[in-house]
Amino acid sequence: MNLPPIVRNMIVCNDWRPDPAGGLLVNVMGLLTNLRPATYPLRHPELCVLLAVVGGRGEGTAQVVCENDDTGRQAFASNPHRITFGSDPLEVVGIPFRLRACPFPTPGLYSIQFWYNGRRIEHRLLNLR
Repeated sequence: MNLPPIVRNMIVCNDWRPDPAGGLLVNVMGLLTNLRPATYPLRHPELCVLLAVVGGRGEGTAQVVCENDDTGRQAFASNPHRITFGSDPLEVVGIPFRLRACPFPTPGLYSIQFWYNGRRIEHRLLNLR
């Protein structure tokens, strides 16, 4: 059975860059938990989601979905990514997503979700006031 990976970390931010030291080290810019735009609808220029997962085996499809937490309506989603894990399920694997021109139609609480093989695995909340 192909079990989903376990999310050790999930970060929602404005941008990220690989650290010059290499490996899984990254520099995160603009950690996001709240946004306060002047007007709606909002089209946020870019949203990055960084995941560090373990326990992955074989292959699967990963995706980020954003839903309005109150209505359950999907605001936007990434294209599905095919992920291939190595032979060591204890190895930490980084999975980055970069979403551009993200539409938020109204203020409220939004759920940024990580989906793997059609199942929601993890989420973070983003409050738009």
